[in-house]
Order: sequence, then structure tokens, then C-alpha cells
Amino acid sequence: MKVKFLFLLFILKSFVVFAQSNDKISEILNSEQVTYGDVCYISASAQNLISDDASYDDAIQALYDKGQIKSMVYKDEKIPLVNIAFVYSQIWEVKGGLMCRLTNNSPRYVFKQLKIDGIIDKAKDPSSYVSGQDALSLYTTCAFFYGNQVIEIE
Repeated sequence: MKVKFLFLLFILKSFVVFAQSNDKISEILNSEQVTYGDVCYISASAQNLISDDASYDDAIQALYDKGQIKSMVYKDEKIPLVNIAFVYSQIWEVKGGLMCRLTNNSPRYVFKQLKIDGIIDKAKDPSSYVSGQDALSLYTTCAFFYGNQVIEIE
């Protein structure tokens, strides 16, 4: 686990995973429990839906307008792991199983697919809340696994 954490820190310091302000990444990285604003900002920024200096509210609105979140949420509301998985799955093409396709990629089945793919630990509870470090680690793992994320060298 320490190796994975150190690798993540190396990646975050060495590469610009997506273009957003360092202050917001630091804020997310230091948060004990990630919020909808944090996760929507990561997702919207990765998809170039918002500018570098956009607010968390702008990120939420951008994902809502694109249909990637089903309802408006509060930026300071804690987000369960199942919904983090769902928001991140909208960035890349996550090919799920039969139930995932039948339910039009519902959060529950997307979460299960990420477990099957080894992205999320099988022991993780979908209703649990995670830290900013864990949310960024999940994003990074998805980016490497699904392979559609462009990484620019600083």
C-alpha cells in the first residue's frame, strides 16, 4: 500500500494529469473526505469541459449539462465511493457486463465493474466515503487502466 501511495505522489508531482490549478489539487489531496465538488472538478477538468480557474459549481454544472450526473448536487456534500466510480466512468469508455448495459451504466453496476476490473478493492463498501488521496488514486488508476487519458509532461 505504501508503494502505491508513493507512486501516486510521484505521478502527481512529476506529471500534469490534467490541467487545473495546483491549489485545487492540493486542496483535494489534503481533504479527509472528498466532496461532489472535488470529484466533479476532477472529471470536468479531465474532459476539458471547464477552464483551469473554474469553480466547483461550474464543474458540477458542466457535468449536469452533459448528462454525466443525474441531478444537481451541492459542492460541499460528501460523495460515496459508488458515485465517485460512476462519475469517473463517464470520462472513459467502461465496458461493463450485461447488467451494466441493461441498466444503462447505473452507479451500482459501474461500481461492480470497477471491482471486477481490479480498479477498486473487492472489500470496499460502495457507501463508504474516501479521502482526497484515495479519490485521486482511483482517478489515476482508471486513467492508466482505461488508457484514454492524455498525460502531459510538465
